[in-house]
Amino acid sequence: MRVFQLKKDNEYYVDQDTFNMKIERISKINCITIDNPVQNNCLCVINHLVCKSEENKNTAHLIITDDDKQLKDTVTFGGLAIGYKYDKGALLDNLEIDIVNIDINREIDMLEKYSLIILPGGNIQIKLEEPQEKMSLRISVGKENI
Repeated sequence: MRVFQLKKDNEYYVDQDTFNMKIERISKINCITIDNPVQNNCLCVINHLVCKSEENKNTAHLIITDDDKQLKDTVTFGGLAIGYKYDKGALLDNLEIDIVNIDINREIDMLEKYSLIILPGGNIQIKLEEPQEKMSLRISVGKENI
């Protein structure tokens, strides 16, 4: 396992940067992947993962996964590779750590009670029950060289 979940009362503070991402696609997506690449020499601490749906209400599953598929369209931020896709696959052999309801045009922090530490080679996914074309994502990330 390369992702660890810690309660916020034990929040580990490192210098943090905030990344804002607006997803607008012609085709719908239902999966956002946040990956700390194997070749990265740092651990990444995510203290906030804020989602906002711009289309409709939705339910999002936060999942620790061993999925190492390379995404075509990725953005790099704070050592993390962030990408999205439409994924037809089932959630097999993955650890679901939270389920949140996302209201339209309302921000929700999926890590309200927890922080995540992602080691190199670890990744998480936000899996949406209803595919979307428009969505916003804000991530607070700190990184430590190892």
